[in-house]
Amino acid sequence: MDTTKKVKKLMVEFDITATQLAEMIGTSQPNLSKKMKNNSLSVSDLEKIAEALKINFELNFVMENGDKI
Repeated sequence: MDTTKKVKKLMVEFDITATQLAEMIGTSQPNLSKKMKNNSLSVSDLEKIAEALKINFELNFVMENGDKI
């Protein structure tokens, strides 16, 4: 699942709109929508989303044997 789909799933789970999420992370709705459309959300954007929703965000590289780096 790409990043945009994950963020959309979070929006459904938390029952919030793109406008509300954009406000929560300190950006405009058009800017957030553009990043989501281009699937170009940065790690910083994702950290802000997690912080705003009071959830954890993890970024890992997962090796073939399951080890995470």
